[in-house]
Amino acid sequence: MSASTVIAGWAMGHVMAILSTLALTYLAVQPGAARLIRRILDPEVPGALIAVPISIGTAVLWSMAGLVLASVYVLGDFDAMRPALGSPSGPWLLLIAALAWLPVPVLWLVSRRYWWLWLGMSLSFLGLFGWAMPLLGER
Repeated sequence: MSASTVIAGWAMGHVMAILSTLALTYLAVQPGAARLIRRILDPEVPGALIAVPISIGTAVLWSMAGLVLASVYVLGDFDAMRPALGSPSGPWLLLIAALAWLPVPVLWLVSRRYWWLWLGMSLSFLGLFGWAMPLLGER
């Protein structure tokens, strides 16, 4: 079970990387972000072109995060704990829910305009790592 859980964590990291790339690219093409990007990069660079380095960066970071989370799940023996709300491990689901919620207040203070994006990314994190990863790890 441990190898399949680690592979599931890696896969969920890739899914999260795709979602993060979409979210960050959306933010990069917004008018306010475009002014910031033009100060940092050449003004000729379109906002959509920034999706390439964002994609590479998120793929590496989320893959590593998925591997770390899966390793914590396996080493912490969370699969042997009580299930809850459809997840094989209630304590793991609670831990992931806490991790998913942590950045939301800060991001909301930074930009209330994109509350739906912050909430969507947190719920994606919760669904992918709190439910999908443990369920795929059991298979």
